[in-house]
Amino acid sequence: FELLATCVAETDGTVDKFLGDGMMAFWGAPLPQPDHALRAVRAALLIRDRLQVIDGFPPLRLRIGIHTGPALVGNIGSRDRLNYTLVGDTVNVTQRLEQLGKEIAPADTIVIVASGETAAHADGLCEVLPLGARRLRGRDESVDVFRLR
Repeated sequence: FELLATCVAETDGTVDKFLGDGMMAFWGAPLPQPDHALRAVRAALLIRDRLQVIDGFPPLRLRIGIHTGPALVGNIGSRDRLNYTLVGDTVNVTQRLEQLGKEIAPADTIVIVASGETAAHADGLCEVLPLGARRLRGRDESVDVFRLR
């Protein structure tokens, strides 16, 4: 998690929370970042590159989902327990994209899956492979999905 959090920090992102063996991070808040999608892609590529050079450990299997869109960000919870976090459909789509990595490349060590809204900002940074429109659980509309390599 230290490696992942460092890559998020280097791109001026915010680590929201650690969820079991996962991590949630976001860009664009609390201060606006017009290039937040680009920063998220850069963080994912940093994570990929740095995980590939760790010696002495078996390779980690990692899936990264990235989506760009509106979200509610702030102190959310109750009087007794508040968390600075974000919620909304954008968060749900991101999580579904991360899980789609299992289907897209089940044997690959690291898989980065992005929506069309995010992939548009990745051109020139990495190979962007279109995977077509996909129906994601909990959504009526399909999402254009891309693999970032």
